Amino acid sequence: MDHSLPQIADPIPHATPAEAGRRPEAPQFTDDPMLDRLYGVTLALVTELAVTRSRLDALERVLTRRELVGQGDVDAFVPESADATARSRLQAEYLERVLRALE
Repeated sequence: MDHSLPQIADPIPHATPAEAGRRPEAPQFTDDPMLDRLYGVTLALVTELAVTRSRLDALERVLTRRELVGQGDVDAFVPESADATARSRLQAEYLERVLRALE
């Protein structure tokens, strides 16, 4: 009697070396490619915002519970010059990610 396990096809498609460098095709929602790109940008924005809001909420709760900041400290924060420069760089990177859907 054969007790070996049956062979199951790999359900995860693997990219060939030639395909590895290519970006996957964007999903098509409508017959208008520009509208589909706009949907892509919107989805990217919504995703980025949801993650950011979740992380910000967690961070503020941790800091408040540990009494490291007060409830209004985040709203009253004014960045120093180096902080503002770093923030501008992060915003530019974010914008690049979001607008990538229009390429």
